[in-house]
Amino acid sequence: MKAKIVKFGPFLKLWIPVIGCIALSSCWPCNTTVIDNGPLPDSALIFVPYIDGQTYSFKHSNGLVIDFSATRKTHAEWSGCSECCEYEYHYEVNTTLLTSEYPVFDMFFRIDNMNAPYYHCSAAIGKYGFYIPTYNIIGNAEYEQVDSIAVDSTWYYKVFKLKADNLMFLPHDTIFVDSLYYSYNDGVIKIIMSNGENYILQQ
Repeated sequence: MKAKIVKFGPFLKLWIPVIGCIALSSCWPCNTTVIDNGPLPDSALIFVPYIDGQTYSFKHSNGLVIDFSATRKTHAEWSGCSECCEYEYHYEVNTTLLTSEYPVFDMFFRIDNMNAPYYHCSAAIGKYGFYIPTYNIIGNAEYEQVDSIAVDSTWYYKVFKLKADNLMFLPHDTIFVDSLYYSYNDGVIKIIMSNGENYILQQ
């Protein structure tokens, strides 16, 4: 007995590759567990001290004082997933933006509780990113902490010395942000540029 040969019409032949792609790229229905991490607590918001609507001043090493206005807000986010995921996380994000009318970099700060009970906190000075520690990470080369330090004749306490964490991935500008001093109480204390120039917080 001869095997029966199935022939496809010309229209159906055009759709076979499309159907195959859809089958390969799709996933079977799956059960996703939603984990709601709730709102950011006050204990997380203190990692960034800026107040919405306030003005903060920094003095350049050439003497120019630049004012930055703060905008701070909180919104909800959830973890996206292109295919079937076992878990979907709902969490909050708090952002702060410091902007100036003077043509200089903006400063952006973000806190989220996606990985609660740990909180992720980061900063961006222009396009250069910094990780702000919220718990002790042993052996991290991108920051160190000192108990106290004098900057422009003012003493600051519990200060992090942060190194930009994405320098290796970005084309360097002629002058770029290299590192900064940061504390939970005062925020950015000093910004150090690659050519030795700096910006210092004015109290």
